Amino acid sequence: MTIKIDHHTDAFTHHVYESIDANVRATLTPTQVHAIETAIRANKPYQKHPFDFRGVIPLFFFRMYFVLLMGRDKRKPTRDKEAHRRHKTALGSALLSVYVMLCMLLPIGFLALYVLKSLMGIDLIEGVHLSELL
Repeated sequence: MTIKIDHHTDAFTHHVYESIDANVRATLTPTQVHAIETAIRANKPYQKHPFDFRGVIPLFFFRMYFVLLMGRDKRKPTRDKEAHRRHKTALGSALLSVYVMLCMLLPIGFLALYVLKSLMGIDLIEGVHLSELL
């Protein structure tokens, strides 16, 4: 038996039918086909939105498609995981930024202290000066 594609069957449902083995498809009764089709339509991800607007814009050399989906956000666990991951990433990048800043400012700070020491005339090691070493 071949599955008849009626006016209610869309491309997604047809694709799911095509993924079923041909030998198994041949054994399906019309009642089973209708039940499978109803189950597929009820569980399509894009049909769970109250506002589902799709279209195609034909341009000169190509066609562009657009999709506009709107509905209540039911992804709280996913949002919480994403927020936790963003928080950890922000903390890691803040620590890395502090480390880089310290690595850059520490030599500048030591150089400023050395200049201040030299201006005050303090000689820590007699006869040895940084300008002579460099």
